[in-house]
Amino acid sequence: MTQLFGLICNQPQRVAQALEPVRDLLVSPAPIARWGLGYVQSGEVLLSRTPKSTEVPVDFYGVLEQLPSDYVIGHACRADGLAGNANTQPFRFRRWMFAMDAASDRFLEATPYMLEHVPEFLRRNIKGKTAAEHVFHVFLSFLHDAGSLDNHNLDPADARRALRDAVALAANACTRAGVDAKMGNIVTSNSRSMLAARLDGAVWMRRLKVPVAKRETETFKGVLAVSCTDDPGEGFEEIPPRSILAVARDIRTDIASMDD
Repeated sequence: MTQLFGLICNQPQRVAQALEPVRDLLVSPAPIARWGLGYVQSGEVLLSRTPKSTEVPVDFYGVLEQLPSDYVIGHACRADGLAGNANTQPFRFRRWMFAMDAASDRFLEATPYMLEHVPEFLRRNIKGKTAAEHVFHVFLSFLHDAGSLDNHNLDPADARRALRDAVALAANACTRAGVDAKMGNIVTSNSRSMLAARLDGAVWMRRLKVPVAKRETETFKGVLAVSCTDDPGEGFEEIPPRSILAVARDIRTDIASMDD
């Protein structure tokens, strides 16, 4: 079971079929304070967020059966003292969507130092108080600095570099604030590629397939990345600590250390 996952594929109409073998993994156990999905349909980035708490598990697979998409990020949040749609992940800015596992409680003490790097036009987009939203906008700031914020065909390696720098700046902000705070794992996408960063706990990758008849050619390609502590079992590959999985538009994968 997971509370953060990302999905990229080349045939959204077959997503439910590809996820069927791991559907139990896409259930987040109760209680859940808030949950949401970011997804792409017809080239448009959409959000479906539920800011109300629930005492029943959230079945992301059941939702995805009704929302076929080639790029998806899902997130479920435990109680953290925050509420409302503005604090419900995933977050979106133009073609980018982003979600992060829960950070340490004191992480927010570092956000004033993080905001020093965020230009005003991006600060205006911050509506809530989560650590995730602030890290997202630091990431967007590094993309802006590189002139890549609106580059729809951005090389995943360049996006990974911006995410690595954003994580480093956030860690430095914690040091300046005098807090020992950890960030959670991250999944982000610009509707052309996807990144999954392992910062705390574990991140697992699975290459998705669908059954084909003997004389058919297998054309479906997809990758699922999940953040979960327990080993999800056969067919999953564990991403090394402090590494970022990058999945390109053609579903090619690449894993690189954040410390190189």
